[in-house]
Amino acid sequence: MEQPAARRELVKYSLRIWERGWVANHDGNLSLRLGRDRILTTPTAFSKQEVTEEDLLVVEISSGKVLSGRHRPFSELGLHLEYFQTRKDVQAVVHAHPPTASGFSVAGIEVEPRITAEAVVSLGDRIPLAPLAPPGGLEARTQIRYLGRLFDALLLSNHGVITCGDSLEQAYLRMELVEHLARMQQQAMLLGNLRLIPDAWVQDLLGKRKKAGLGPEARGQKAPPRKDISKLPVEDVIAALVEQLKG
Repeated sequence: MEQPAARRELVKYSLRIWERGWVANHDGNLSLRLGRDRILTTPTAFSKQEVTEEDLLVVEISSGKVLSGRHRPFSELGLHLEYFQTRKDVQAVVHAHPPTASGFSVAGIEVEPRITAEAVVSLGDRIPLAPLAPPGGLEARTQIRYLGRLFDALLLSNHGVITCGDSLEQAYLRMELVEHLARMQQQAMLLGNLRLIPDAWVQDLLGKRKKAGLGPEARGQKAPPRKDISKLPVEDVIAALVEQLKG
């Protein structure tokens, strides 16, 4: 994407996540791929309501070096860089703190996409809750490095949500869907019965996801057996991916 259009797009979605109430104070950050080794990002210490095109930074993906822009990069830049370095298909990353989904991350509960068939096609059969880690630190980056290979949306424990996409619109819509699912799940839990779609449907839905060009299988990527991905503790999923990549 050319820079003028990319700048307009990033400012539009920065304002949009503020309007939706997914960020407060200086929360949240967005990034958009400009080329093979450059991204455009929001700066640190800005309300997402106030970010302008002139405030944005151009950052080198391989090093994290700021190539242009008068402000400082945000501390969680490394999480975004891991997505861009790990997956060539990722064109945009959004990190925010939508209240209901973030509440699940504080409670230590995964948001469940198997509430609806459509959500499984859009996001897969799991939205993992990444283990507690200092924001932006090496441990958090490592989680993105491995979990980001398989999942387009992640909950970050006691923190928020991070999503990726082939455009800012897709990354934003995935964030929207995670928050929508979290609200549905919360209501079902309050009513005392969280009923998921049948397991027998899931494989067919994942096939439709692949046919739509979504998910790791559509990218020709090896993954641990699907039953392991959906059932294992997330730490074990990371360990399985580490071993797979070593091999």
